[in-house]
Amino acid sequence: MKRFYLFLFLAAWMFSACSTTGDSVKTEEPAENPPAEVQATGPEPATEPEAGQTEMAETQPETAEAQTEMAETQPETAEATTDAAPADDNTFQHSGIGFSITKPEGWQTMSKEMVQASRDAMKWNDEQLEKMVKENGNAPLVVFTRHQEPYPTLNPSVSVTVVNMPMEGVPPKDVLKMSTDVLKRQYPDLAFVEEVQDVQVDGIPSAYAKVKYTIAAGDQQFPTLTRMWLVPRGKVMFTLGMSGPQDGPDVSEESFQQILDSVKIEK
Repeated sequence: MKRFYLFLFLAAWMFSACSTTGDSVKTEEPAENPPAEVQATGPEPATEPEAGQTEMAETQPETAEAQTEMAETQPETAEATTDAAPADDNTFQHSGIGFSITKPEGWQTMSKEMVQASRDAMKWNDEQLEKMVKENGNAPLVVFTRHQEPYPTLNPSVSVTVVNMPMEGVPPKDVLKMSTDVLKRQYPDLAFVEEVQDVQVDGIPSAYAKVKYTIAAGDQQFPTLTRMWLVPRGKVMFTLGMSGPQDGPDVSEESFQQILDSVKIEK
Protein backbone atom coordinates (compact mmCIF):
# COMPACT_ATOMS: atom_id res chain seq x y z
CA MET A 1 0.00 0.00 0.00
CA LYS A 2 1.21 3.46 -0.88
CA ARG A 3 3.62 5.12 1.61
CA PHE A 4 3.00 2.43 4.21
CA TYR A 5 5.58 -0.23 4.91
CA LEU A 6 5.71 -3.17 7.25
CA PHE A 7 9.02 -2.18 8.76
CA LEU A 8 7.09 0.35 10.87
CA PHE A 9 6.17 -2.43 13.22
CA LEU A 10 9.80 -3.46 13.42
CA ALA A 11 10.87 0.09 14.18
CA ALA A 12 8.33 0.26 16.99
CA TRP A 13 9.45 -2.83 18.83
CA MET A 14 13.16 -2.33 18.26
CA PHE A 15 13.31 1.35 19.12
CA SER A 16 10.92 1.51 22.07
CA ALA A 17 12.05 -1.68 23.77
CA CYS A 18 15.78 -1.22 23.28
CA SER A 19 16.61 2.44 23.05
CA THR A 20 14.65 3.64 26.06
CA THR A 21 17.15 1.94 28.38
CA GLY A 22 20.28 2.98 26.49
CA ASP A 23 21.33 5.48 23.85
CA SER A 24 21.13 4.39 20.24
CA VAL A 25 24.33 3.62 18.41
CA LYS A 26 24.67 6.45 15.93
CA THR A 27 25.44 5.28 12.41
CA GLU A 28 25.11 7.23 9.22
CA GLU A 29 22.51 6.04 6.73
CA PRO A 30 23.84 5.11 3.30
CA ALA A 31 22.71 7.28 0.43
CA GLU A 32 20.56 5.63 -2.22
CA ASN A 33 22.82 3.89 -4.75
CA PRO A 34 26.11 5.04 -3.18
CA PRO A 35 29.44 4.40 -4.93
CA ALA A 36 31.06 1.02 -4.39
CA GLU A 37 33.74 2.53 -2.18
CA VAL A 38 33.09 5.43 0.16
CA GLN A 39 35.88 6.91 2.24
CA ALA A 40 35.32 7.57 5.94
CA THR A 41 34.11 11.09 6.48
CA GLY A 42 36.42 13.74 7.84
CA PRO A 43 37.37 17.39 7.36
CA GLU A 44 38.09 18.32 3.77
CA PRO A 45 41.66 19.33 2.97
CA ALA A 46 42.00 23.09 3.34
CA THR A 47 43.64 25.13 0.63
CA GLU A 48 45.50 27.03 3.36
CA PRO A 49 46.68 24.33 5.80
CA GLU A 50 47.49 26.52 8.78
CA ALA A 51 44.23 28.48 8.64
CA GLY A 52 42.21 25.31 8.06
CA GLN A 53 43.79 23.56 11.00
CA THR A 54 43.13 26.54 13.24
CA GLU A 55 39.50 26.71 12.18
CA MET A 56 38.96 22.99 12.73
CA ALA A 57 40.45 23.20 16.23
CA GLU A 58 38.17 26.12 17.08
CA THR A 59 34.92 24.75 15.61
CA GLN A 60 35.09 20.98 16.21
CA PRO A 61 36.34 20.32 19.75
CA GLU A 62 33.12 18.54 20.68
CA THR A 63 33.46 16.14 17.77
CA ALA A 64 36.95 15.04 18.83
CA GLU A 65 35.82 14.73 22.44
CA ALA A 66 32.79 12.65 21.43
CA GLN A 67 34.97 10.33 19.36
CA THR A 68 37.30 9.81 22.31
CA GLU A 69 34.39 9.02 24.61
CA MET A 70 32.91 6.55 22.15
CA ALA A 71 36.26 4.82 21.76
CA GLU A 72 36.43 4.37 25.54
CA THR A 73 32.87 3.20 26.10
CA GLN A 74 31.98 1.39 22.88
CA PRO A 75 35.06 -0.34 21.47
CA GLU A 76 32.99 -2.53 19.19
CA THR A 77 31.56 0.43 17.26
CA ALA A 78 34.21 3.11 17.68
CA GLU A 79 35.37 2.73 14.09
CA ALA A 80 31.89 2.79 12.56
CA THR A 81 31.76 5.56 9.98
CA THR A 82 29.89 6.40 6.81
CA ASP A 83 31.46 3.46 5.01
CA ALA A 84 28.19 1.70 4.26
CA ALA A 85 28.19 0.63 0.63
CA PRO A 86 26.88 -2.19 -1.54
CA ALA A 87 29.43 -4.97 -2.06
CA ASP A 88 27.43 -5.81 -5.20
CA ASP A 89 24.00 -4.97 -6.58
CA ASN A 90 22.20 -7.07 -3.95
CA THR A 91 24.50 -6.92 -0.90
CA PHE A 92 24.47 -4.18 1.72
CA GLN A 93 27.77 -3.98 3.62
CA HIS A 94 28.87 -1.69 6.46
CA SER A 95 32.56 -2.38 7.08
CA GLY A 96 32.78 0.03 10.02
CA ILE A 97 30.16 -1.92 11.95
CA GLY A 98 31.17 -5.25 10.48
CA PHE A 99 27.82 -6.28 9.00
CA SER A 100 26.54 -7.43 5.62
CA ILE A 101 23.24 -8.79 4.30
CA THR A 102 22.12 -9.82 0.81
CA LYS A 103 18.65 -9.44 -0.70
CA PRO A 104 17.22 -11.86 -3.26
CA GLU A 105 17.35 -10.93 -6.92
CA GLY A 106 14.55 -8.53 -7.77
CA TRP A 107 14.03 -7.18 -4.23
CA GLN A 108 14.27 -3.44 -3.60
CA THR A 109 16.37 -1.32 -1.23
CA MET A 110 14.30 1.43 0.37
CA SER A 111 15.71 4.95 0.32
CA LYS A 112 16.09 6.92 3.54
CA GLU A 113 13.39 9.34 2.33
CA MET A 114 10.90 6.49 1.98
CA VAL A 115 11.88 5.17 5.40
CA GLN A 116 11.23 8.54 7.01
CA ALA A 117 7.91 8.94 5.19
CA SER A 118 6.83 5.57 6.54
CA ARG A 119 7.72 6.50 10.09
CA ASP A 120 5.82 9.78 9.79
CA ALA A 121 2.73 8.00 8.45
CA MET A 122 2.37 5.47 11.25
CA LYS A 123 -0.89 5.45 13.19
CA TRP A 124 -0.28 4.98 16.93
CA ASN A 125 -2.58 3.35 19.47
CA ASP A 126 -0.47 4.33 22.48
CA GLU A 127 0.71 7.92 22.97
CA GLN A 128 3.48 7.01 25.41
CA LEU A 129 4.88 4.38 23.04
CA GLU A 130 4.71 6.86 20.17
CA LYS A 131 6.69 9.40 22.20
CA MET A 132 9.37 6.83 23.14
CA VAL A 133 9.86 5.71 19.54
CA LYS A 134 10.00 9.23 18.10
CA GLU A 135 12.41 10.49 20.76
CA ASN A 136 14.70 7.45 20.79
CA GLY A 137 14.30 5.94 17.34
CA ASN A 138 17.48 5.10 15.46
CA ALA A 139 17.25 4.85 11.67
CA PRO A 140 17.60 1.34 10.24
CA LEU A 141 20.90 0.37 8.64
CA VAL A 142 18.99 -0.97 5.66
CA VAL A 143 15.43 -1.83 4.62
CA PHE A 144 14.57 -4.25 1.81
CA THR A 145 11.14 -4.73 0.20
CA ARG A 146 10.03 -7.47 -2.14
CA HIS A 147 8.13 -5.16 -4.48
CA GLN A 148 8.63 -1.66 -5.78
CA GLU A 149 6.46 0.90 -4.02
CA PRO A 150 3.70 1.88 -4.30
CA TYR A 151 2.28 -1.62 -3.80
CA PRO A 152 -1.48 -2.21 -3.40
CA THR A 153 -1.28 -4.36 -0.27
CA LEU A 154 1.29 -5.48 2.33
CA ASN A 155 4.79 -5.43 0.87
CA PRO A 156 7.13 -8.07 2.39
CA SER A 157 10.01 -6.24 4.06
CA VAL A 158 13.27 -6.71 5.96
CA SER A 159 14.68 -4.16 8.41
CA VAL A 160 18.05 -4.16 10.20
CA THR A 161 19.05 -1.86 13.05
CA VAL A 162 21.99 -1.71 15.48
CA VAL A 163 21.54 -0.32 19.00
CA ASN A 164 23.33 -0.44 22.33
CA MET A 165 22.57 -3.43 24.52
CA PRO A 166 19.80 -2.12 26.80
CA MET A 167 20.95 -4.04 29.87
CA GLU A 168 24.35 -5.59 30.44
CA GLY A 169 24.35 -9.31 31.13
CA VAL A 170 20.70 -9.90 30.15
CA PRO A 171 20.26 -12.79 27.67
CA PRO A 172 18.83 -11.75 24.28
CA LYS A 173 15.89 -14.11 24.85
CA ASP A 174 14.83 -12.07 27.90
CA VAL A 175 15.24 -8.78 26.02
CA LEU A 176 13.02 -10.07 23.20
CA LYS A 177 10.36 -11.19 25.68
CA MET A 178 10.26 -7.70 27.17
CA SER A 179 10.07 -6.22 23.67
CA THR A 180 7.00 -8.24 22.73
CA ASP A 181 5.28 -7.14 25.95
CA VAL A 182 5.75 -3.53 24.84
CA LEU A 183 4.40 -4.33 21.39
CA LYS A 184 1.09 -5.50 22.74
CA ARG A 185 0.35 -1.90 23.68
CA GLN A 186 0.44 -0.98 19.99
CA TYR A 187 -1.07 -4.22 18.66
CA PRO A 188 -3.57 -5.65 21.20
CA ASP A 189 -4.25 -8.73 19.05
CA LEU A 190 -0.55 -9.69 18.90
CA ALA A 191 -0.06 -13.43 19.40
CA PHE A 192 2.90 -15.79 19.14
CA VAL A 193 3.15 -18.13 16.18
CA GLU A 194 6.54 -19.30 17.45
CA GLU A 195 7.48 -18.50 21.05
CA VAL A 196 10.66 -16.62 21.97
CA GLN A 197 13.54 -19.09 21.71
CA ASP A 198 17.31 -19.38 21.56
CA VAL A 199 18.80 -19.60 18.05
CA GLN A 200 22.04 -18.77 16.27
CA VAL A 201 22.57 -16.12 13.60
CA ASP A 202 25.89 -16.42 11.76
CA GLY A 203 27.12 -18.56 14.64
CA ILE A 204 26.19 -15.99 17.32
CA PRO A 205 23.81 -17.02 20.15
CA SER A 206 20.66 -14.98 19.51
CA ALA A 207 16.92 -14.83 20.21
CA TYR A 208 14.03 -15.37 17.79
CA ALA A 209 10.23 -15.19 17.76
CA LYS A 210 7.44 -15.10 15.19
CA VAL A 211 4.27 -13.12 15.91
CA LYS A 212 1.03 -12.26 14.15
CA TYR A 213 -1.04 -9.11 14.57
CA THR A 214 -3.18 -6.69 12.58
CA ILE A 215 -2.03 -3.42 11.02
CA ALA A 216 -4.70 -0.75 10.53
CA ALA A 217 -4.26 1.63 7.61
CA GLY A 218 -7.15 4.02 7.17
CA ASP A 219 -10.30 1.91 7.10
CA GLN A 220 -8.43 -1.25 6.08
CA GLN A 221 -7.10 -4.10 8.21
CA PHE A 222 -4.01 -6.11 7.22
CA PRO A 223 -3.23 -9.41 9.00
CA THR A 224 0.56 -9.42 9.38
CA LEU A 225 3.22 -12.00 10.20
CA THR A 226 6.59 -10.86 11.58
CA ARG A 227 9.78 -12.76 12.39
CA MET A 228 12.18 -11.07 14.86
CA TRP A 229 15.80 -11.72 15.81
CA LEU A 230 18.06 -10.08 18.41
CA VAL A 231 21.77 -10.70 17.80
CA PRO A 232 24.12 -9.42 20.54
CA ARG A 233 27.75 -8.57 19.89
CA GLY A 234 29.68 -7.03 22.75
CA LYS A 235 27.98 -3.83 23.87
CA VAL A 236 25.65 -3.63 20.88
CA MET A 237 22.98 -5.80 19.33
CA PHE A 238 21.63 -6.15 15.83
CA THR A 239 17.88 -6.36 15.41
CA LEU A 240 16.47 -8.06 12.34
CA GLY A 241 12.79 -8.03 11.44
CA MET A 242 11.07 -9.67 8.48
CA SER A 243 7.38 -9.03 7.83
CA GLY A 244 4.71 -9.96 5.32
CA PRO A 245 1.09 -11.07 5.03
CA GLN A 246 -0.14 -14.10 6.95
CA ASP A 247 -1.14 -15.99 3.79
CA GLY A 248 -0.98 -15.81 0.01
CA PRO A 249 1.93 -15.60 -2.46
CA ASP A 250 3.71 -12.81 -0.54
CA VAL A 251 4.29 -14.76 2.69
CA SER A 252 7.91 -15.03 1.44
CA GLU A 253 9.24 -17.62 3.91
CA GLU A 254 11.86 -18.95 1.48
CA SER A 255 13.11 -15.47 0.63
CA PHE A 256 13.29 -14.48 4.30
CA GLN A 257 15.30 -17.61 5.08
CA GLN A 258 17.65 -16.84 2.19
CA ILE A 259 18.19 -13.32 3.55
CA LEU A 260 18.78 -14.60 7.09
CA ASP A 261 21.33 -17.12 5.83
CA SER A 262 23.21 -14.31 4.06
CA VAL A 263 23.83 -12.29 7.25
CA LYS A 264 27.51 -11.90 8.14
CA ILE A 265 28.61 -10.25 11.39
CA GLU A 266 32.23 -9.72 12.40
CA LYS A 267 32.88 -11.46 15.70
